[in-house]
Amino acid sequence: MDHFSSVTTCCVLFVFFVSARFLLTRKSLNFLRGPSSTSWLLGHEYEFFKQVEAGKLSESWISEYGSAFRFGGPFGEDVLYLADPKGLQHVLQTSSYHYPKTKDTQNLLRRAFGHGIIAVDGNTHQRQRKALNPAFSASQLKTFLSLFQRSTERLANKWQEQYFAEETNCQEGGYQTIPMTTWLSKLALDLIGESAFGYKFGALENEDNKLSSIVRHLFDDSAGLGLSKTTTFFKAVRRELPVDPTFYNPVNPDTPLLLTKEDERFNRWLEAAEAAAKNILQEKAEFGRQGAEDGNKDILSILVRSNNIQDTKTRLDDREVLGQMATLILAGHETTAGSTGWLLYELSRRPEYQQRILEEIHAIKRAKLDAGEDAGFTSHDYDSMPFFNACIKETLRMYPIVTTLVRCTDRDDVIPLSEPVISASGEKLTQIPVKKGQRVFIDILSYNCLNSVWGEDANKWNPERFLKSNALQQMTSLGVYSNLLTFSAGVRACIGWRFALQEMQAITTGLIPMFEFSIDPTIDVFRAQLGGMVPMVKGKEVQGSQLPLKVRPRALNKNLKV
Repeated sequence: MDHFSSVTTCCVLFVFFVSARFLLTRKSLNFLRGPSSTSWLLGHEYEFFKQVEAGKLSESWISEYGSAFRFGGPFGEDVLYLADPKGLQHVLQTSSYHYPKTKDTQNLLRRAFGHGIIAVDGNTHQRQRKALNPAFSASQLKTFLSLFQRSTERLANKWQEQYFAEETNCQEGGYQTIPMTTWLSKLALDLIGESAFGYKFGALENEDNKLSSIVRHLFDDSAGLGLSKTTTFFKAVRRELPVDPTFYNPVNPDTPLLLTKEDERFNRWLEAAEAAAKNILQEKAEFGRQGAEDGNKDILSILVRSNNIQDTKTRLDDREVLGQMATLILAGHETTAGSTGWLLYELSRRPEYQQRILEEIHAIKRAKLDAGEDAGFTSHDYDSMPFFNACIKETLRMYPIVTTLVRCTDRDDVIPLSEPVISASGEKLTQIPVKKGQRVFIDILSYNCLNSVWGEDANKWNPERFLKSNALQQMTSLGVYSNLLTFSAGVRACIGWRFALQEMQAITTGLIPMFEFSIDPTIDVFRAQLGGMVPMVKGKEVQGSQLPLKVRPRALNKNLKV
């Protein structure tokens, strides 16, 4: 008998109470088809989040039921599973704040991000976003370019020193195997620290960093390989409670109840992140105050200025300032590092594509030299390379780091569909009525890979789809970038999407001219679900996320310094 069985026994009375209440208030979607659940207690959630390879279950479900169907939640709940373009547009964009995050999702995010912009909703989210928007404008992001470029050069130098100083260390063909997830995470952490707060984490210099260590294990059993039935059960329990005991214990407010291993890790992370944020604020206090007084639009100056505002309707309090910093430290470095790693992975499989990008880089360099301009790349230069940007778009499409979102409607509503689905009674449905409180499971990965949107080769990495003149013209407008859902959409769209895009551009165009990337043909890297989408090697899943790529210095054209 496993631990789950004992937990179930102890909670029989609670389950009975929840079951009775739920049966009286449940939001039925019986008119929709959907996969049969093998567990009334856990529904499909354990099965879905336990899957090792991201997208496998939903791919088969969508093939059978369409891009909107009934999904089994814990305690017999009906959840709307949604990947339909028009339906997603309605929920995420058209309806604004009428589809907030569910209470348990908000609580989960609070455990990871405190009171930052990701964890709040409604008016609070609107106030925080308004305060932060100037720091993420296109004009402000241009000021970070030189930092991105210098830091990428520092990474290249580190590789040269550590892997290529001695030719005898190299493998056949001059290659060395380099762990991309490790190095890109270090680079991204340094970049967010310095660009957002003027603070040096020193990750590339191998300085002992508690945050990096915690992040590596943050999602060990949140999803994928390590997910337990106990964790799934407790998540469902907390969803039904009026107050999440992780945040409030009426007997002893200082000691939260029902702490799972996941809760403990999140608590350690938030404690470490907020401690780092306090250190940054103390160390950069004068810098932040001066920037705030001068009207600077860097993130630290904006946070200090917002914290000093007297009007409570626009002010960010101390908890919110620390929350924004914790959010930026985690969400601002792991997601971009992951996306850049996936881009290099796909390019490592296609040397001819690396050459095409290199040719675009050379063409811009030559034009600058011929015009007598500074050789440094600008935002316009990055955006003017069509094939390179098509590769980025295709990577963001195939490898969204966040694969799912959960929302619930705050009113009775009707969700329109762009692709009709067949109901349980055989009718063709062009819209789905939902009751107030209905949970909606948004599948970002499935939308990004819908054949009806992206073509019959939607499950293949093919950047050419973004170069066709008639491509994507008939699509429902969705998201903030190239009709992708990777950065979400609407009022809750990722505030830092331009930052992430520019960082990917700068890192990749800094590395491609310096190194050739390849991959050992004997290893099989796949999209694993572990909190977010991460690379894993088949047969080595117990080692966690890893992306070993073969790298060697590139023989540069002597007549053109790139």
